[in-house]
Amino acid sequence: MKNNQIIFFGNEQLAQGIKAGTPIFDALLNNNYQVCALVLPAAHVRKPFPIAIKAEKAGIPIHYVAKGRELLPIIEQYHPQLGVLAAFGKLVPEDAINAIPGGIINIHPSLLPKYRGTTPIETPLLNGDTKTGVSVMRLVKEMDAGPLLAQGEATITPETTKQELYETLSQKGVELLLHVLPEALAKNAPETAQDEAQASFTAKLDKSMSELKFADKGASELVREVVAFAGFPKSKTVLLDIPCTITKAHVADEATTVLDQKCADGKYFIIDRLLPENSKEMDAKSFLNGHNK
Repeated sequence: MKNNQIIFFGNEQLAQGIKAGTPIFDALLNNNYQVCALVLPAAHVRKPFPIAIKAEKAGIPIHYVAKGRELLPIIEQYHPQLGVLAAFGKLVPEDAINAIPGGIINIHPSLLPKYRGTTPIETPLLNGDTKTGVSVMRLVKEMDAGPLLAQGEATITPETTKQELYETLSQKGVELLLHVLPEALAKNAPETAQDEAQASFTAKLDKSMSELKFADKGASELVREVVAFAGFPKSKTVLLDIPCTITKAHVADEATTVLDQKCADGKYFIIDRLLPENSKEMDAKSFLNGHNK
């Protein structure tokens, strides 16, 4: 086993409402890096994430923290050489960062300084971007502002789903992390400062965003919401007096069924798939066959 100690922060849930895996954590273990501890937010005690289950099976101690000030004693307990962070969900205090000789490396799913913050996967989907990526950076006390160690790009197409984008960016994050780790552990990894003038920040998602507002927004914007809000906060409306979550839609110049909605731009929001309340997901034709009297 390599002579190094890495402490891991986070659950790899890089976006809300997706089925998250643990490719970054797995890559460390599979490449013989010694993970001395896993640190997770205290809320995960109630519902253990897959990463905690894997850590337990591997005999890796797990620590749950409610506040940033709890991190320093944990770090001092293990004396790690380097920290790796992926979707920790809490700001790490400067004293905790400085307590680790190699600092903490953060995997962030955007091309920093663009899309700092909590929704870097959802935001390019909402904005209709055709390109995004992953940044591996050195953690500093300011949010997502640290110097860059590596970046990789990813393409977004109109067919790209939120889950697919998460998986693509996670895998790119693994590749970039494994590339920079040897130099990071040796404390000689090349760094590039972020251009603060180009920084942009993402907004947090909440349940109040789930209503599809056909009279206020264009059809293309609403279709992008369906993609970006998949899983959470979801895209909801009422069809034939039944509350429904829309899971797939597209834009057209004319309606094809009574379900389709005319939007603020005069285009139609065409419903392809939906999840009626207290039912299973289905296509629009099946829903109409069962509910249109």
